[in-house]
Amino acid sequence: MLTFIKKIFVWWNQDTIGTRLYTIFFGKFVGKDEFGNRYYQSKKGKRWVIYYEEIDASKIPVEWYSWIHFTSNKIEKNHNFAKYNWQK
Repeated sequence: MLTFIKKIFVWWNQDTIGTRLYTIFFGKFVGKDEFGNRYYQSKKGKRWVIYYEEIDASKIPVEWYSWIHFTSNKIEKNHNFAKYNWQK
């Protein structure tokens, strides 16, 4: 019973019941990252993430961060960053 009440009112544990219902009815699954976070998009263009365990915005990888902030409309799978000799 306590977990059901936490699902309704407490947003910092995971998604609330409202977010879950909105995701079921309006969300289209776009993908999943290596941390287990799931990414959704609505028909109107709204984008959101359902975190796997702890809600922490720093757990979003770079390719999904750019997608969720509309920097790029495609999800980057390949990152070829040139490393300089002063980088580890």
